[in-house]
Amino acid sequence: MEKTYYHFFCVRDSEDSISDVMESVINQSHKPKKICVVNDGSSDKTGQILDNYKKQNPELINVIHTDSKTRDYSRIPTLWNMCLTKDYDFHMIGAGDVVYENDYVKKLINEFEKNPKLVICSGDHIPFKTKVPHGGGRLVKQSFFFKNYDKYYEIMGYESEILYRALLQGYEIRVFKNALLEHREELGHGHNFEEFGRGMKALGYHPLFVIGRCCMELLKNKAIHHKGVFNMFWKYLTYKPAKSGYFSSFPKEIRNDIRDYQKQLIIKFLKTNIFYNFQKKSYS
Repeated sequence: MEKTYYHFFCVRDSEDSISDVMESVINQSHKPKKICVVNDGSSDKTGQILDNYKKQNPELINVIHTDSKTRDYSRIPTLWNMCLTKDYDFHMIGAGDVVYENDYVKKLINEFEKNPKLVICSGDHIPFKTKVPHGGGRLVKQSFFFKNYDKYYEIMGYESEILYRALLQGYEIRVFKNALLEHREELGHGHNFEEFGRGMKALGYHPLFVIGRCCMELLKNKAIHHKGVFNMFWKYLTYKPAKSGYFSSFPKEIRNDIRDYQKQLIIKFLKTNIFYNFQKKSYS
């Protein structure tokens, strides 16, 4: 039996890209059973364009309109949760500027069928490369999700928390470079990466892990400029989470589990890259 999925995303003021996005989702070779889009208070023609798509595909497309007037990234997990359903085998998270190659979903679902331990994956972004599944273009196995959640955490760092939960439970997450997606807007459009630092604090990241990540961003990731890396690191050091709400910390047990996992990664890195090289020089 063919695996089924639904696609959801939220969007605001994307009239220049939304038609391309919808066409790339609708015309996937492995088609979605449902598309749910939250038009979050757009002031341009985005809502009208989406309503036209809904009229043309009433059984496929559901459009939810809000009257929000502020661009607030803290709303994103709340908007995602408005779209969640327990139907179908997978959910696919999109974005208002992300377009996909025609066989994008087909390639990813083929990987799920080959690997029972795989629970979250995405394709790769043109032209930037990544080692963890993208937020836009991410496929999540529903059986894994609803075993662990009723909905996405509405706390910053929510996109990373689910990845760590999968790894901590012995599952796999992957990025497949043969499946391509493209952002029509520049990565980081509308923010300066400070939230990345706040999110790492909310998730309890180990300081050495944060330093390593920032160094890698400086050396390899052209999408995050030097100022963005500084902002990310500075907010990790100085941010004081709120007691509740989106700007709070994750529960202590989650933070401890993530930090312990990162400690293991740091030890493994040191043994592989430093102790091994030291021993090699000693015996040469």
